[in-house]
Amino acid sequence: MHQLPVVKSVAVRDSVVEVIRQALYSRRFEPGQTLSDVSIAAEMEVSRGPVREALLLLVQEGLVSHQPNRGFSVVQLTAADVAEIHRVRVPLEATALVAAKAEITDGDLALLRELRNAIASEFIKGNSPACTQADIRFHSLIWERAGNSRLAATLQTLLSPYFAYGSLEKVHGDTVRSGETIAHEHDLIIDYLRGQSEMSAEDCIRFHLGL
Repeated sequence: MHQLPVVKSVAVRDSVVEVIRQALYSRRFEPGQTLSDVSIAAEMEVSRGPVREALLLLVQEGLVSHQPNRGFSVVQLTAADVAEIHRVRVPLEATALVAAKAEITDGDLALLRELRNAIASEFIKGNSPACTQADIRFHSLIWERAGNSRLAATLQTLLSPYFAYGSLEKVHGDTVRSGETIAHEHDLIIDYLRGQSEMSAEDCIRFHLGL
């Protein structure tokens, strides 16, 4: 198991937040695992205070849970949690997709195609963390282009644990899902943004989620 890097920065808390966030996305910690602020502080060679503050911020992001007398732990999504996320995600992300369509640039589309290729390639290689990171960047770019900061922030908070703790294959529960099908799902979204799709924004999102 690789060690978390030592942080020596003026903005210690912000640095600690980013280190732990990336550790969560890279599967350094398992879903449901207890997170000891004392142990993390010792490993990173910082005081306990900034680590605790960082963990509380990650609770707000939905990546970490906190219970009185039980401390911090990695969020563990159930099938019911994923179903709830889907019900909220579909209308919100469809709204973002419609808004982004009017603002998307050729450069944005080129980057989305690059990310689409990376998602499929890393999925085929079984590299879930890299696949997840590319998928986050793909969707985040669209949310940003929607031009609604509240919508983008809501989607980011809603989907952070979804991306972090459910690999693409696990979230969809589809044992025959392939790199080709994943590429096709993202192609449909890109085609919609290019104005070359007969599908609605909601249909694109629902297809992408296997609904």
